[in-house]
Amino acid sequence: MAATTTYQTAYSVPEKDAASIHLGTDTESEALTASPLLPEIPMSSNLDFDLSSIISGSSDPDVDQEKVKKRASNVQKLAEENEKLKAELKAMTDRLEAAERKRAQLAQKRNKQQHILEPSST
Repeated sequence: MAATTTYQTAYSVPEKDAASIHLGTDTESEALTASPLLPEIPMSSNLDFDLSSIISGSSDPDVDQEKVKKRASNVQKLAEENEKLKAELKAMTDRLEAAERKRAQLAQKRNKQQHILEPSST
């Protein structure tokens, strides 16, 4: 038995040293305190889940389909309103550009008339 004890002590690492080597610490108390702490989950949290509700995603596919149809209808209405507003904006822009051209033509015409009516100073 003495040989077995000598064999174990000569070739095995004591428990204290094994923990410190594994975690890179010098003592057993450091090995125990050096482990990372996990956040605590409050006991009041309700962690009960119904597996079928997770797998199915929703309880009533008809309700989901109705929501999708309603959303599609709203999107269609908004797209139509957007097109209408774009058309109104284009019409307003065209009228504004036409008014600016007309004003420029009138100003140019006035300048020509003033030039003609002014006597030559030569």
